[in-house]
Amino acid sequence: MSGTIEFDKKCIPTSEYVVLRIINRNDKFNAGGIMLPQEVFSNERLAFGKIEEVGKKAFEEYGIKSGDYVVFDRLATAYQTEPVAVIKYVNIIAKTNEDNTTFSPLKNMVFVQDESNTTQNVGGILVNNYNKQLRIGKVVALNLDPEIEKDIPYKKGDTVMLSKGGDSFSIGDQHVFIYKHDMIVCKVEEK
Repeated sequence: MSGTIEFDKKCIPTSEYVVLRIINRNDKFNAGGIMLPQEVFSNERLAFGKIEEVGKKAFEEYGIKSGDYVVFDRLATAYQTEPVAVIKYVNIIAKTNEDNTTFSPLKNMVFVQDESNTTQNVGGILVNNYNKQLRIGKVVALNLDPEIEKDIPYKKGDTVMLSKGGDSFSIGDQHVFIYKHDMIVCKVEEK
């Protein structure tokens, strides 16, 4: 008898939930003769999956459907076993494709490429500036409700100031942070 909980049955979610199949793309790691997914040793909160079933509100609010590939917050799962997870739709971060090379934000999410200067010149010596509370970045993608979009001063391509934090992912050599629209502090322009 194995100590791993496995669940591979069909689930029909209630309105706010999504059932998805977790896709472990990571290589296995040999830990004392026991093969474990590399993600066990990772500090990342994001996971990759394929949607199997979608509740009504999740479909109406986010436009996600069965068969979509998504990135989701693995720490926010309501129920997770291998290979099935049940998660509230608001914890799905982005749509992606099968090979996980393109990303598009879901409702009221903004993707920002970090352009912060993380070093500071102090007496001719470059030192890391870890005390900064804000990050500067360029908006590379966003998906906002029309009501929210009309009240914000930024659009794709604009430089913005935002709170530190946020999950991130990489597309090639581009490092992108994921934010909810209300974490953007202001649009930054040259005087």
